[in-house]
Amino acid sequence: MQSQGLALPPESCVSRNESCVNPSRNNPNTGDSNKCGLYIEENPPRLVVVGKVYEGLTTIHNIHLLHDQVKVGVEEVRDADAPIPIPTKEVKLVGQALRTFLAWPTHLVKCLSEHVFYCH
Repeated sequence: MQSQGLALPPESCVSRNESCVNPSRNNPNTGDSNKCGLYIEENPPRLVVVGKVYEGLTTIHNIHLLHDQVKVGVEEVRDADAPIPIPTKEVKLVGQALRTFLAWPTHLVKCLSEHVFYCH
């Protein structure tokens, strides 16, 4: 996948409010999901999370996603000390994000599942 000059390598909740749910369950009311690798911008980009993308949703915790962001659920932390690309008041590091939803830049998402919605 090439996007914004980055070549992503192929790769086979700490919330204080009640809006956090377990992202590992694909709820039909939250949109379709894909298992993906989530990267941070380094040279080369580094895999820090394995999670699910919830396609077709435009908000997280009542905040609208930008056109270049996607809703993800964090299922497996690969680097707990890595910074979140789009931090929240409660979640600044990947290690704080397990089993919560976050916004993630689409150019830093590499789909791992066979059913691909937006990844190139």
